[in-house]
Amino acid sequence: MSPLRWLSVCCFVVCGWCAGDSFHQQAQAHLEALHKTLDLLETLHQEIRFRRSDLNLLCRKLIQDGQLPPETVSLQTLEPFPSLTLEERTRFSECFSGLGRLEAEQECRRLELYQAQFQAALQEGEAAARTQSMLSHKLGLAAGLAAAILLG
Repeated sequence: MSPLRWLSVCCFVVCGWCAGDSFHQQAQAHLEALHKTLDLLETLHQEIRFRRSDLNLLCRKLIQDGQLPPETVSLQTLEPFPSLTLEERTRFSECFSGLGRLEAEQECRRLELYQAQFQAALQEGEAAARTQSMLSHKLGLAAGLAAAILLG
């Protein structure tokens, strides 16, 4: 086998592994976005329940603490984290766009509902990530080897 063929076989294998790693990184980014969302919801819940904070002041505080991006105008217009699924982004937007329209106790119950929904999504995502983390690199490597064998 010529050195050029060996190089192409190695490239296929490396590309397959990289593709598997890409799937793994996407799953980890999704879990991180869910964790950030839950942390943000918990902070909002505590601030509304115990301090009854003004939402505009709370937004500025969260920006200063680094929990929100600096370009955030208000909590109601906060953009969902990009790694969330379409359904989760829709739920995120519904949750945040509705802030400030209810009494504190009702707002807290509403936030608890969204926390439960995002917690369920996190548990599903973690279960899927465990399975995927074991397989993504191996399947990518296998696909690269198969492509190398077929084309080599």
